[in-house]
Amino acid sequence: MPVIMKDERNYDDLLDYNWNYDSLPNRMPMSQRAKIFLPFAALTGFDEALENTLKNEISEMEERRGEILY
Repeated sequence: MPVIMKDERNYDDLLDYNWNYDSLPNRMPMSQRAKIFLPFAALTGFDEALENTLKNEISEMEERRGEILY
């Protein structure tokens, strides 16, 4: 039988609790919460790098397709 440490038992009530989020007061709608983090860009330049990678991959695939066809 595994030994349960005291710290592990402290969270049992939270794990089994039936959270009713609709009844919480002052609940911000999901659409509003998303707007909070909009100005924050953790990965600056990520979108451009991803776009460049996609363009490169597409051009390589087109080149390979051309080699296979001929």
